Amino acid sequence: MKSGVSGLCKNIDTFSPLGPWIVTADEIHDAHKVTMQLRVNGEPRQNSNSGKTLVKIPDILSHYSPMGYSPGDVVSTGTVSGGTTFSRDPQARYLKVGDVVECEIEGIGILRNRIVSWEEAYGRKPAALAAQETPS
Repeated sequence: MKSGVSGLCKNIDTFSPLGPWIVTADEIHDAHKVTMQLRVNGEPRQNSNSGKTLVKIPDILSHYSPMGYSPGDVVSTGTVSGGTTFSRDPQARYLKVGDVVECEIEGIGILRNRIVSWEEAYGRKPAALAAQETPS
């Protein structure tokens, strides 16, 4: 939390999908005993329990509360063990166009997203790439 890296990464456009629905606190018996799994193309990449997170929800809320919360705000809590950031296989870190990512949280459901190219999403190349291809 001190570095702010976790918060920064979750706030870049398209980097923090939510769903397929959001539940209220009364719908989760114990937020620190929830099984979570992340799969890429059906292959488990993370499989753990929220009880193993390094920073607990009350600590996160306390840390960021001076910034103020408004009704409807969503606070991201981090990830469980098994992330690919420290993987020995560098290729395992990167998602590719066509990959399907599934995030499953016990008692909530599965969020499934397919990775698409910029061109598929917006119907054109990113401005920076288009400018590089334009002859001078």
